[in-house]
Amino acid sequence: MAAARCLHPRATFGFCWLLLLLLGFAAGPSTVLAQAEQRQSGREYRLLFSGNQVFSETRLRQIAVEELADLGSAEFPEANADDAAFMMEQAYKEEGYAFAILSYRFSAPGEDLVLEFIVSEGEQVILEAIEFSGHTAFSREELLTFFAAGKRGFLGPDREIFVEKDVRDGLAEIRDLYLSEGYPQVTVGEPVLSFSADRSRVTVHSIIFEGIRRTVAEVEFHGDTDTLAMGMLADIPEEQIGKPYVPRRRLLLQSRVREIYANLGFPDAEVAVVEGPGLNFSQVRLDVSIVSGPRVKISGIEIHGNERTKEAFILDRVTLRPGDLYSDEGKQASFKSLYQTRLFSRVTIELGEGSSPTERVLEVTVQEGMAKELFIQGGWGSYEMLRGSAGYQHNNIFGTGRLFRLEAGVSAKSAALQANLTDPWFLGSDITADLPVYFRRREEPSFTREETGASLFFSRDFFENMGVTLGYLYRENNIVDIASLSLTEVPESEYTIASVKLQATLDKRNDIFFPTSGHKTFASVEVADPALGSGISFYRFNLGLRKFFPLSEKNTLGLRYDTGLILPGRDQLAIPIGERFFNGGEHTVRSFNESQLGPRDALGEPLGGDAFNVFSIELRRMLTERLAGSLFFDYGNISPNRSREESGELPFSDRSQVIDATLAEYFKGFRSGIGCGLLYLLPIGPARLDFAWNPDRDTERDEAGYVVHFSLGAAF
Repeated sequence: MAAARCLHPRATFGFCWLLLLLLGFAAGPSTVLAQAEQRQSGREYRLLFSGNQVFSETRLRQIAVEELADLGSAEFPEANADDAAFMMEQAYKEEGYAFAILSYRFSAPGEDLVLEFIVSEGEQVILEAIEFSGHTAFSREELLTFFAAGKRGFLGPDREIFVEKDVRDGLAEIRDLYLSEGYPQVTVGEPVLSFSADRSRVTVHSIIFEGIRRTVAEVEFHGDTDTLAMGMLADIPEEQIGKPYVPRRRLLLQSRVREIYANLGFPDAEVAVVEGPGLNFSQVRLDVSIVSGPRVKISGIEIHGNERTKEAFILDRVTLRPGDLYSDEGKQASFKSLYQTRLFSRVTIELGEGSSPTERVLEVTVQEGMAKELFIQGGWGSYEMLRGSAGYQHNNIFGTGRLFRLEAGVSAKSAALQANLTDPWFLGSDITADLPVYFRRREEPSFTREETGASLFFSRDFFENMGVTLGYLYRENNIVDIASLSLTEVPESEYTIASVKLQATLDKRNDIFFPTSGHKTFASVEVADPALGSGISFYRFNLGLRKFFPLSEKNTLGLRYDTGLILPGRDQLAIPIGERFFNGGEHTVRSFNESQLGPRDALGEPLGGDAFNVFSIELRRMLTERLAGSLFFDYGNISPNRSREESGELPFSDRSQVIDATLAEYFKGFRSGIGCGLLYLLPIGPARLDFAWNPDRDTERDEAGYVVHFSLGAAF
């Protein structure tokens, strides 16, 4: 075979651990001499790979897929092969194989068309240390923060691999640090690499010349500096003096002064900042020249572009009013308020011509978005199976920004119909009012619930990530198809609930579908009482906590705790089965089927309880861009742990007995689940397949040894 050799000095390696803990092994083929067909229009090449141990042939093909795609039809296939070898070599070097060499050779003329890639991987190089000299402004520890550690393994020991590109990028960032701190003369030397005798380890050394640091020593204002403006400018010199001087500081100072004048009613103020003569090279004086222009009042407001939305609604969202001094703060607040309505795809606010330079018109131009929409949604749950919903939503009823939504949903176990009327600015305030009216029917494992109701909720966001909701709920419940024959365990099947509910939510997760950092907390209190129109009386409490820890770029540790407690009120002896808590299923303890954890009657039907706990710990690892694996442990209970029938005890005769029994076993009778799963990330949330094992299976209750769940959405 005639040979052509292509060597590339820089290469990167993308090492992929596929289900390391989930499947028990790491993907890594032994020496391969594989061949495959490369069929293109024109010629056909067989591709051969030899010498590769770290990367499989499939992975190497993926790395150079674009370069190899047109190989058969390329006018100069050597160029394609050269590019492909370079990409493969780059992939090796990104995984620390600094001496990896990819060469190739074509078959001789007259022979079958064959392209062979010859891989010389070499050893993976470990970065022993990075040393600096000449640095005084920053410690070695501070400089090392610019070099990311090359962590490998699921939770194994850290091993920092050597990637020359990463080292050079880190040195470039160190130079940027010095420049940002006022060292314009800084030079960061090229990395000097000292390899061990076997070339498996390397020490990097760089010489830094810092030069002289320049700082702001003085700030002087010239031009239109009236008393009011100077009062607001007075703090600027103190803020600037001693700060590192970089050319960008002039722009920042210019913007700051212009902003101050714009908020004082001078929208056309001209500000120039120049470097004046200082005492020496290290001390800089900044001269600020100001031409304020006329001070402008808003003489009127004109609205343009609104076809459906009422002008009064838009004016209510504009902070500035006729007669007010113009201010950039008011303009930005108005823009934000209008854009947050989600009614407009575009909003512009500008000053137009007025009767004089000091009186001008504020022109608000909007481009309205879609007001009406039809939607169809689908999903899957391990209990409900296939589920879907469809509906209609109007986002701007009568041009007032109020919403109307009608939605119908159905699954193998449930059906629902709901209409909502929402006012995002109730009585012109920041409070959202929501009025849902609904009918719901759902088949539970031991009964079927039919519910008709209406509610009135008032919600308000107090902080960026925190919201509070207060509501009145009224619903009529009919519990049918009850599997239990025990009248003492299931005392009521038809009842009315009227309650008041308060809920608070704090959500600081970085992603609502697949979070990798942040936390979420929610808590609620619900009180049902005859004084509110209720047929039964109870006090219900719920608390939920989620916390996500980013262990590395690919690994996330998630923690979840949910708990709930419902206590009978007044003369209520027991809680109806339709209001009790149940445990087990795709979103609670996954080693149980839906609602199968907890008390049962004499026939083995689940009865639920007056309290529950669920604690979960889940380790998630991204395997590809969209595929993730997980290991999890669930731990939960229902209180009381067993029904009176199971315990051979007489029914409760007093509500205090119910409360005492519930609290006494609140943290007892926990059951566990251990498992693993796969998650495929979709725009609507992850598709999840979980396998959960029950380590303490109760054969007397005919519990399953393991359970498989397939559903859409994360477990928590």
